[in-house]
Amino acid sequence: MIVKDEADRLTDCLASVRGIADEIVVCDTGSVDATISVAKGFGAQVSSIPWEDDFAAARNESIRRARGDWLLHLDADEALDPEGARRIREVVDADGLGADAVELVLANYCNDPRAWRWTPADPGNPCARGYAGYIRVGLLRLFRNGRGFEYREPVHENITESVLECGGRIRREEILIHHYGYDTEETRRGEKAQRYLTIARRKAQNRPHDVKALHDCAEQALACGMADEAETCCRRALAIAPEDVAAATTLANVLLNRGDLEEARKILERLAQKTPPLPHVFTALAAIAVREGWLALAQRHLDIALEVEPRHVMARLYRARVCDLLGEADAACSILEDLHAAFPQLREIRDRLEARRRRRDAEAQFISGHTEAALAALVSALDQDPEDPLIHNDLGVVLHSLGQYEKALDRLNRALALVHNLPVAAANRAALLRMMAGNT
Repeated sequence: MIVKDEADRLTDCLASVRGIADEIVVCDTGSVDATISVAKGFGAQVSSIPWEDDFAAARNESIRRARGDWLLHLDADEALDPEGARRIREVVDADGLGADAVELVLANYCNDPRAWRWTPADPGNPCARGYAGYIRVGLLRLFRNGRGFEYREPVHENITESVLECGGRIRREEILIHHYGYDTEETRRGEKAQRYLTIARRKAQNRPHDVKALHDCAEQALACGMADEAETCCRRALAIAPEDVAAATTLANVLLNRGDLEEARKILERLAQKTPPLPHVFTALAAIAVREGWLALAQRHLDIALEVEPRHVMARLYRARVCDLLGEADAACSILEDLHAAFPQLREIRDRLEARRRRRDAEAQFISGHTEAALAALVSALDQDPEDPLIHNDLGVVLHSLGQYEKALDRLNRALALVHNLPVAAANRAALLRMMAGNT
């Protein structure tokens, strides 16, 4: 481990490995809190090393101080899963089961189900610490000592490249490291995000044929709002490895956000041929089908996604949307209520439920002749769920009744952009255009 001012988090981390680690090596880079005393309380060998703005250099310094045959790398805001700890001990006692390094699963806890690698946490699992799920990332964290393996890259340091260059054999295990310090906002904005992008660009430039380096750069560029750069990196990666799921998924997302549905669908349809089926691929295909007004096709795609992963949040949210569009209001509400019961932490679900409530209230107000109250309810509903075409349609109807024809047309156009040929919006738009033409 390398640490600095981690006294508040270090206890949980070290407690998670105390039962399996023969030696704990902690390199401190300048703590002024109780970090060192906490580490020594667990019997750790603690060294103070200078900080040189380079995580890889610090990691390598910790390796030089370790005497064990096998090394496990953890950060202070992480904890090893109890079952995973037992499995690591089994693998190490079996001398790696023929491997020189083992890729584990870093579970980055967050409440962001739109991330394509996001996985729902098991209900009642105390390791989730109140989070609804986590983003899965495979990382090489367990490896032999004394083989010349070294960390590289000053930020987002990794040892995989070195292991491969040294001819090391890699094994993958479904062993979770629970990571509680992941912040999706840090990846999207600010100085830290830009610093990561600079490093990712440099690595992609230095390794122009490395698919992972290109995709890492694409993901960071997209997180920073640079969709064109992300698209370029993904296309370069796919030119090298046309079947790469990560690059294809990111490119499809870029195209979807831009409205280039046809190319996005072609990419996703290729991914849909993979076995076993990838739930996020079929959910994205359903999103395209909804946009194009093909609701029956969307249902079929969602059936596949939910058969593979019944708890897939985005697939269930799209299922609720499709039910609403088909006029199955009770079914849509039931899906959202079940989701909210299962994932009370997720704001998007709460917002969708509240938007539906406000939309239904607006409909009742409009029927009762309280047009201004209906308008206010719909505007507030739109704040909660700006992608609901039915809210846009209802706003168009209310604005029409108030004589605000251009604004009404804009709302109806937006509804039809969200779902092409949505019958109710198409009929309302046609009626509005006839009326506007008659007034000119």
